[in-house]
Amino acid sequence: MVSELNDRLLPFQLERSGLRGRLVRLGPVVDTILARHDYPEQVAHLVGEFVVLGATLAGGLKFDGSFSLQARGDGPVPLLVADVTNAGDIRAYAETKDAAANAAARLDALLGKGYLAITVDQSAVGGETYQGIVELEGETLADCMLAYFRRSEQVPTGMRVAVERSEAGWRGGALVIQKLPDANPNSAEAQDAVEDWHRTMLLLSTLTAAELADPELSDEKLLYRLFHEEGVRVFSAQDLAVGCRCSKERIDRMLETFSAADLDEMVDGDSGAIGVTCHFCNKTFHVARDAIANR
Repeated sequence: MVSELNDRLLPFQLERSGLRGRLVRLGPVVDTILARHDYPEQVAHLVGEFVVLGATLAGGLKFDGSFSLQARGDGPVPLLVADVTNAGDIRAYAETKDAAANAAARLDALLGKGYLAITVDQSAVGGETYQGIVELEGETLADCMLAYFRRSEQVPTGMRVAVERSEAGWRGGALVIQKLPDANPNSAEAQDAVEDWHRTMLLLSTLTAAELADPELSDEKLLYRLFHEEGVRVFSAQDLAVGCRCSKERIDRMLETFSAADLDEMVDGDSGAIGVTCHFCNKTFHVARDAIANR
């Protein structure tokens, strides 16, 4: 049963108000991503939140390429990245620069001052790239994302995010609901929509982290428990998976951009090869120096 509750995005609609949302529950995906790196506990928790948020927000967009969240700051964790393809492949990683990452707990202490960027990249298929940037603020990543939607998109947004670790591994979940702008904010329908929104946010506030991360609570039961008085209609779910885009071919092309002198400095004296490790999946590729074209 548990395997059916893992690693998917479930869009839904509240029939009473017409509001739409997305629910993501991750098990093996977030556990695999975090297990590939020896992060301090609080950094792993932060990466896990980025993963579930990225998957949930990407699910609300139509794109052909990748959706990425990136946070840059001047704290012990200067870089945090998660991206999701339109096919549902997810990867993520964090950079840590000093021992302070082992002691910091709050978001502002880990990331410091900086910015949060959301990017939709469709360049691989000849499409456009869109990016929005907002200053890092708040005590949690959810606070930062809510500030982004309030300032950059001006879209009323509610969300709950949870990441927990147990003996079985890491699990996480996120639920996001957004309200489209009213065409006529002074109409009676718009006033009803305001009441609908406030009522829905009150219901959303009752959702606990334990419920979001509970492997025995199905998506449908969670939504019914939360919104049964609203009427919930679920749509087709999308499976999510760990998916890194690194490859031997990509590494070769990257190395071919370096000068001969730079390549010589990269060579490991014992093996005679150049080692390149992917930040996302932590896999190391070994490329023979004499196999690099034209160098």
